[in-house]
Formats: sequence, C-alpha cells, structure tokens
Amino acid sequence: MQKMAERSKVRFDCAIRKSLSTIKVAHVQLALLTGTSATEALLASQIELYDVLLDQISGIHSSLAGDLKYTRLTPYGSSPRGLNS
Repeated sequence: MQKMAERSKVRFDCAIRKSLSTIKVAHVQLALLTGTSATEALLASQIELYDVLLDQISGIHSSLAGDLKYTRLTPYGSSPRGLNS
C-alpha cells in the first residue's frame, strides 16, 4: 500500500506531465500558425493558444509553490500529523 505522501507525489507528477504535454501541443500549433498571413481567425486562434499556455504555466507554478510549501512544513521523509501509514 502506498503512503499518502507517495500518492500525492504521483498525482503531482501526473499533473505536471499533463501540463507540460499540453504546453508542447500548444507550442507546435503556434509554430504551425506562424508565417501565415494574419486574419482575424488566425489571431483569435493564436490568442486562445497563448491563453492555454498561460493557464498551464500558472497551474505548474501553483503546483510547485504548493509542493515547496508542503516540503518546507514537513520534515524530510515524513507526512504531516503522523499520516505515515
């Protein structure tokens, strides 16, 4: 049985990987749009992709900040409030 902290770490890692994958896809799509003549639809698509990038980066930042806060509050190798089981 996994410890609570280990399960949390797995969820954290999966969330980061998903965000990074989404960023990669948006980056590729933006690269495909670059160099084409600017139209309202193209600019709207680019803005949507940049919104996706900003949202994912913000999510990663929040996750990392939360993990750092948790790490600083918790002694190395233990869970808060005796949740080691």
